[in-house]
Amino acid sequence: MKCVRKDQATGVSLVDITEPVCGDNDVLIKMKSCGICGSDLGNIFGDSCRPSSKLGHEVAGIIVKKGSNVKEFDLNDRVFVHHHSPCNNCHYCKHGNQTMCEKYIECLEPCGMSEKFLVPEWNIKHESLIKIPDAMSFEEASLIEPLACCIRAWKKLSFLKNDSVLIFGAGPIGVMHAMLAKHYGFGKIFCVDINEFRLNFCKEANIGISLKGDESDISEKISTHTSDLDLIIIATSQTEVFHSAINLVRKGGTILLFGEPSKECNLKTNLSKMYSKEISIIPSYAASTEEIRESFEIINNKSINVRQLVTHKVPIQNITKALNYARSRDGVMKVIITNES
Repeated sequence: MKCVRKDQATGVSLVDITEPVCGDNDVLIKMKSCGICGSDLGNIFGDSCRPSSKLGHEVAGIIVKKGSNVKEFDLNDRVFVHHHSPCNNCHYCKHGNQTMCEKYIECLEPCGMSEKFLVPEWNIKHESLIKIPDAMSFEEASLIEPLACCIRAWKKLSFLKNDSVLIFGAGPIGVMHAMLAKHYGFGKIFCVDINEFRLNFCKEANIGISLKGDESDISEKISTHTSDLDLIIIATSQTEVFHSAINLVRKGGTILLFGEPSKECNLKTNLSKMYSKEISIIPSYAASTEEIRESFEIINNKSINVRQLVTHKVPIQNITKALNYARSRDGVMKVIITNES
């Protein structure tokens, strides 16, 4: 079977590997859709602060083999798979920090960007496998994981209805945050980016006020809509926008650090301003099983239309083309890898 592997010379290669052996407590999934995440691009082309050799984790597919001890799932079940499974019993989990759990590791073998992959007993027993209805497309199911990551971040925040939010970065994650802000009843939603396509996407989707990120008068433009910014979300790896966030957020406001910074990223900032304005800085990484379930329900109930995010679907055989789309961002929002073999 085919699998995408990191390749220092070309970025990635599509290689032939042996199909994983399905044990008595495992299931083997035929991948039908796998979203390309910004962290995948960081692992392939960048300097990720959480490096991994495994590519692809926004996955959905069909069960093609199952172990004799697996009773709750059947062959041909359509499923979403979460690649992480916390133990829910350790010190971290009990304190609500499931993503710090020692058991919260990548368990898919070989990875999501492969024609087939194995889901081990640990993931199955910890409810990381979810049956999806026929009405939910595999592409929508792939977006359960990134939306869940956003939901977990929002659960860390304190906010009121009609609050205001500014989101730096109008890529797929930034747009999901904007969708959630609308879902949670925010009064003013500002989407900031330098990419015209993405700004127009937000405008056409009616999810926020689009602002060009390289304009010097952003503060003035925001002031015509609201006197205070309660929340600023950094949904980009360009962490220099942190300086702008400190200046723009209101006294007592919150900055959510969501976009993954590069490895050993250092930022010189005005700590005295953060202190005097009593700004809360909240980082958020990944999602627990609880948020995965919440995300599934939101997508299944059509409370948020994630389908509109998918602009490109590319067969796994054309992985280089898919990655080039995802990196270009020109006319691109979410790229999904498919497998029709």
